[in-house]
Amino acid sequence: MEYVLTGATLIDGNGGEPIVNAAVHVQGERIAWVGSMADLPPPTIPASQWGDMEQIDLSGKWLLPGLIDAHIHICYNGSESVFALLEKHRDELVLEAVDICKRTLSHGVTTIRDVGGEQFIEMSLRDAINRGFIEGPRMKLSGRVISMTGGHAHFIAREADGSDEMRKAAREQIKAGADLVKLMATGGTATPGQDIHASQLTVEEISAVTEVAHMMGRKVAAHCHGTGGIRNCMLGGVDTIEHGTYLDDETADMMVANGATLVLTLGAGNPDLESYPLSPVQQADAERRKPMIEQGVKQIRGTIALARSKGIFLGIGTDAGGNPLAPHNFSMARELELLVDNDLTAMEAISIGTRNNAVVLDMDADIGTVEAGKYADLLVLNADPLADIRNLRQIAAVYKGGEKV
Repeated sequence: MEYVLTGATLIDGNGGEPIVNAAVHVQGERIAWVGSMADLPPPTIPASQWGDMEQIDLSGKWLLPGLIDAHIHICYNGSESVFALLEKHRDELVLEAVDICKRTLSHGVTTIRDVGGEQFIEMSLRDAINRGFIEGPRMKLSGRVISMTGGHAHFIAREADGSDEMRKAAREQIKAGADLVKLMATGGTATPGQDIHASQLTVEEISAVTEVAHMMGRKVAAHCHGTGGIRNCMLGGVDTIEHGTYLDDETADMMVANGATLVLTLGAGNPDLESYPLSPVQQADAERRKPMIEQGVKQIRGTIALARSKGIFLGIGTDAGGNPLAPHNFSMARELELLVDNDLTAMEAISIGTRNNAVVLDMDADIGTVEAGKYADLLVLNADPLADIRNLRQIAAVYKGGEKV
């Protein structure tokens, strides 16, 4: 498989000026050359062979790296209560998750980081995608989340208390095939009756998990809203803070000192309640969470501004599937739209959702930007996302590993 995509305006993910009338030479799964059409044929192709090369004309289109979702729950549909989903037969969850994988890829998301699965279904999905049995994005997986007894999301978690149990729980996830380990360090809105500011793990418990994970070459991600949880996670050596809603100066400085990443999930705190009809379950959840949503929307603008002013490395994820108000419906496009709503430029938002997220996943050598040597994971749009970030929904084509999907 070898071809050249020609004529598009290229936004390569690095944050620089777009290349108008660009060319991208694809050989097999990877990109062989990127440049201007004016420089064709590229040095990778002898001029004598250029006439035989398939050219795919993308004139009038925009070409980007495939989007990367750094926080998703691929096994849950994001439209029903998690409690209702847990009552379904495993096979039903599997079949729906297969459809979610295909839909996620069709929306331009070519790689995901699942941070809380169900019965290790996500491990089977990853293997099936890698073997070509089903269509879906590349995957990095955490397995089951780890919480204290009765902690946030305890109904889907591996509950553990004390350092020894935490070590064992982390090792169980790695044994099952986890690429990272996910902790629940504070309460969360998806668990009824919990205080999102309350810390739920001790520094010693967190340190036990990071010790095990880092020994095995895995990162540790932690769900955190309140500052106490963020502080404990920084003292315990956590790599990525998920959500980070109530970040303050002290914890921001700790994150910078530790080289930790803040993975924002803006749609989780600002759900889309307008563009599709809500079921009774969704209406009830929206009403229950209304005060927390209103406060979170106000808080997160300051959190983003603080993180940027301190120089914290930012990632972005959808939390799709994480609650009944988080469907898999152009959720990554919405995340970037919300970044722009919170005072980032469209170019900055795109770079976070591609280049930065590749770093979060430890995959930046292979994905995240349109550069020679990387996988040809590409998103083609019918309209300019820099003029209007909502044009990320105007999809003309998606390529994964060079194949149009």
